[in-house]
Amino acid sequence: MQGDWTVRVAAKNAAFPQRFIISGATSGNGTYNGVTTTAAVPVTGSQWTIAIQHNPGGGFQLSKTKLKFPQQVGGNYQFDIQSDDSGGDGDFNDLILTCWRPATPNDFIVYGNVSLYSGGCVFNPCRKDIFVLETPSALEEALKNSRLREIIEKLYPERVPPFRVDPNPPDPPYFMPVVLDLFGEAMQPKTTLNVSRVVEDTLPQTRGKTSAKEDSASAVNFRTEEIASTRKTASESLFVANRYEIAQAIDRFPRLCSIEPGYGLDLRFEEYDRTTAEKAGGPYTGTGDRRLLGDTVSDMYGNYIFHFRFDMTFPFLDDETDDFPGQTPSTYAYPDVIVKVIGASGQILYESAPYYNIPNLKRINICLPKNRIRLTSSCVNDNLIGSIGNVALGGSQNTTASTSTAALTRNGYFNYLDDRGIITVGASDALFDVQCAAWSGTIDIIGCIYDETKPLAENKIRYYTIRIKRKGAPDWRFVDEQYKHQIHPTGEGIVGSSIHTLRVDGGAPIDVPAYRNIRYELHAGIALWKESHIDRLIQLNTALYDGTNLGASAPGTFYLRIDGYDAAGNPVPGETDMIALYIHNKPLNFGMEAPILDDSSIVFAGCGLYRLTEDQNSTPMKFKFKANDFENPLSGIYAFVNSFKVTMSRCPGSTIALQVDPSPPLTDTAAGATDLSQGTSNSTRATNCPGYTGTKAVFGTYDLVEVTLQPVAGEGWIKPAEYFTKYNFTLSASKRATNGYNVGVGGPYPVSSEILMERLT
Repeated sequence: MQGDWTVRVAAKNAAFPQRFIISGATSGNGTYNGVTTTAAVPVTGSQWTIAIQHNPGGGFQLSKTKLKFPQQVGGNYQFDIQSDDSGGDGDFNDLILTCWRPATPNDFIVYGNVSLYSGGCVFNPCRKDIFVLETPSALEEALKNSRLREIIEKLYPERVPPFRVDPNPPDPPYFMPVVLDLFGEAMQPKTTLNVSRVVEDTLPQTRGKTSAKEDSASAVNFRTEEIASTRKTASESLFVANRYEIAQAIDRFPRLCSIEPGYGLDLRFEEYDRTTAEKAGGPYTGTGDRRLLGDTVSDMYGNYIFHFRFDMTFPFLDDETDDFPGQTPSTYAYPDVIVKVIGASGQILYESAPYYNIPNLKRINICLPKNRIRLTSSCVNDNLIGSIGNVALGGSQNTTASTSTAALTRNGYFNYLDDRGIITVGASDALFDVQCAAWSGTIDIIGCIYDETKPLAENKIRYYTIRIKRKGAPDWRFVDEQYKHQIHPTGEGIVGSSIHTLRVDGGAPIDVPAYRNIRYELHAGIALWKESHIDRLIQLNTALYDGTNLGASAPGTFYLRIDGYDAAGNPVPGETDMIALYIHNKPLNFGMEAPILDDSSIVFAGCGLYRLTEDQNSTPMKFKFKANDFENPLSGIYAFVNSFKVTMSRCPGSTIALQVDPSPPLTDTAAGATDLSQGTSNSTRATNCPGYTGTKAVFGTYDLVEVTLQPVAGEGWIKPAEYFTKYNFTLSASKRATNGYNVGVGGPYPVSSEILMERLT
């Protein structure tokens, strides 16, 4: 949040206790009860934060939040912050806060949606007023068109080859956009601001109260009017003669591409003053004077709101130097704004072309080239173990490798890893959600092993070891899986494991499997490792550790520990981290036996076909099934069945009404019913993830469950007008397990069987 706002609780629709916390402000900081009777909170300050939390029973935690776009209501600008707690309804109405401030000519609010584009786009797909090339590859593609190359050579001669091109260039800090203002929309604002003095008591009263500083700079003594500008730019003449041909050339490039939300991005806003050459109609250069306006962050859906102050009071306009020849002193333009995306260590990942002539309330949807944001190489929470695949891990780094519940509980970013290693995923950037899942398959361990905010010499880690052991086991096992990463110019390099002499746990030097810190090597110029996924420390094959491949063990809790070492092989102080992982690669104990008719006198023709007399037409049918996790569960082992279901069908026609045994837990079925038995886990993080065993939970046994079916009185397997029928039974089940990328629920692993019946005449 930027500037002075008033915050109040607009609505609460939740069973869990709610609260909001304001911090970093000049005044108004504190924790406030999330109820509608809480008094509105006036908050002042240049930059501050607001967080919404809820308590599901184990303490307060962050709620998911979503911004509603602002609007002017009476004399105020206002918007809502909606929140969704862990109750699972996804309605974003659990606690709603309304924020408002007076609307004055000096207050500007830009808002909109941030998205990442990829695929075939050459020009920025969000810019409709101008055509923007904002990556080196986009400029390269545009230059392949002779008509566009001609115009780019005139506007940006320094950007056009021939010049020496490194075949494997390092990533530049950011790419200065190339702007083609084909219709003269940007270089000259379409509207200007006319400011004149008026008598104070003729002005409408504004609601609310600004700070003293803002009062002194407010425009209550001035009237503002937008008037049309008809002045043509010099640069527009470059396009006039060939505008149609240039437009045709631009149309040949695709404007449709893949779009995804740009969530959690740090957006920095700057006010831009054009150079003398730009004001004379020259192309955009980006070299004009700039003034930092402030930062904001996009929410989990890519929405953002940014407020800034810009003095419009005559004669001291902030933008009075950004005027045009021929204008009167009382006519000035609205501000021009540039948006930057800032990386984790403060580097500029992207810079937009200017958004010209911003009015006081303006929606700006921002499209960013995905390959410039480099989301695949971002540290999470600065922890040595920061995420597993797309699942970010919060909490504090476990520098002492403690096995305490507090040290192993890694909650944050709407994801929850408990001390048993069971994961609940709720973050939108994980691209899936699941309650109480195990880990399986090959998992990407991603972490911060290099601090880009520090000089190279202060980054001490040169190697790291990875160890794993089952909970309760006495000894650690060094992970020695081979891990490779892309490198120039050979294409692939070995990160590890390789044998290095290290002082493990500060002891005597020993030879152990270890891995290279390739991020350090990239910054040190030792090797040209590629940036993509450079923070991934290992792709760990979890099946090597829970006995799936060896057949001698079982799923359970494992401790995964990573330690950093310096060039001399000594442990780097504080560079240890350890988490718990519940590893479970075994399939569910799952199966079904073919149904049979329980009467030896019935003619069995083979291939599942029975021939029935009229007296045998209601003979009981039996079949067996099971879908559970762990046939012989050990102490401390949890079950991860998500659900199971037994369905049935009949051909021809729908199913008949059946008497079902055992009853309970089964019940008789009605004619046309298709579900015979089912169960769904209610295991949640809020209930401490007790697990669900599947058929064991319903029938009390890990063995096959035998079910007896018989037509109700007056019915038969074969109906009177039929000579043949088929009954089909299908068992399906799903398991809660993830590799950090998949949907978190595997299955349904269906198995089916059928029985055929023919009337014997």
